[in-house]
Amino acid sequence: MRPRSDDFVVTGGRGFEVRLDSLEQAAAALSASSASLSNAEYALYSMRRSVEAGACDASGAAVQLDQETLRLEARARRAVDECLGAASSVRQAATAYADEESRRASAADGLQNLLIGSSAVPAFLRLLGAKGIGRDLDLSPESDGRTLARALRARHQGDIDGTPADLLVGPRVPVSAGTGDPSTYSYAVRSLRQAQGQEALDDGSTVPPSSILVERFTRPDGSVAVMVTVPGTETWAMDSLDGNLFDTEGILDGLASRESQTRSLIKQALADQNLGENDEVVFNCYSQGGIQVFGLLEDQEFRARHRVAAVTAVGSPVSAFDLPDEVPVLSLTNADDIVPAASARQIEPSGGLVNVRSPSRFDLVAKAQYPQVVVAQAHDLGNYARDATALDSSGSPAVIEHSASMGAALGVGASASRERFVYTGTDTRTNPGSKP
Repeated sequence: MRPRSDDFVVTGGRGFEVRLDSLEQAAAALSASSASLSNAEYALYSMRRSVEAGACDASGAAVQLDQETLRLEARARRAVDECLGAASSVRQAATAYADEESRRASAADGLQNLLIGSSAVPAFLRLLGAKGIGRDLDLSPESDGRTLARALRARHQGDIDGTPADLLVGPRVPVSAGTGDPSTYSYAVRSLRQAQGQEALDDGSTVPPSSILVERFTRPDGSVAVMVTVPGTETWAMDSLDGNLFDTEGILDGLASRESQTRSLIKQALADQNLGENDEVVFNCYSQGGIQVFGLLEDQEFRARHRVAAVTAVGSPVSAFDLPDEVPVLSLTNADDIVPAASARQIEPSGGLVNVRSPSRFDLVAKAQYPQVVVAQAHDLGNYARDATALDSSGSPAVIEHSASMGAALGVGASASRERFVYTGTDTRTNPGSKP
């Protein structure tokens, strides 16, 4: 079934933030007006009492002024009440809007949100974890997924050699630059498929395993933007014998700590690009690749060194991380993709995050009869490519705005020159097997 953009659930984004801010500002302005009117009412009362005390009993003007002032005081009191009532209504509208956006983001229309919205994930995490993990999950301020990753990383310490610092980065390899509009979602997912080795580059070559793609755009003013494409898991070995960084070790390190070999590879690739203070970085990431990029976004030192203009994430557990509001992130997931549920935490709409959920690809009967197929197809990058094509035609302001952010950073439409490179990393201290 080919998805349509109007079937997607889109929540959050700058528009969401602007509407909430506007409602809060309106409520604050009404409250300030009520305070001013209340002050005016008191001033009228004080003036009336002063005139009353100083005027002679026979003064017709004083009587007229007293009556007129009383009427003005009554109007001021009514205006105060109306302003306070309006402020309360506006605040209620802001709360209702935020609640509705949150409800839409967490609507249980697929396996992903059904898992997050129930006790299934915490129970499953406790089942997988070592003894005592339940207490750690209850006490940790982090998401259940990250707490579990830390426990599992410690539990498998004997199966993993070395540290995130044990990394060999090969020389950058020039490859053919991409063609097409890099601000589109279809381009982002095509780049991910190429980095994942699922699709050939434009010159027919393929990206080797354990690699990231870096596309360099030199803008007309001489400044530079780079698009870094980070693929997902390529082997489920705990510590891959061939040194592939995108293994289970990478997942656990990426969730459990601030350091990982993939993050080191990304940092070294960016350092090699010799970016200046006016240059910008755009990320595409899939599955585990999102874990690595989101961890970098949590690092203030990294953000101070590199201006991250936008991130497009596909099938990643974005809610496991505390992302900065100033970096625009669009997260595309499928309703039945359970990988984003690894955080065991609901996504809360925000101004920095646009959450896009494509509809289920299967009916309820298929989900009951073929759950493994449903889960695999929900996370499949080829299916996400079709979602991305549909997303390019979306009329959602949040989706359009994120694409515009990417286009502005990459110099789209301004004849920016393009180069592309492959950076390959190798874990030089892989464990040849479980230790006795």
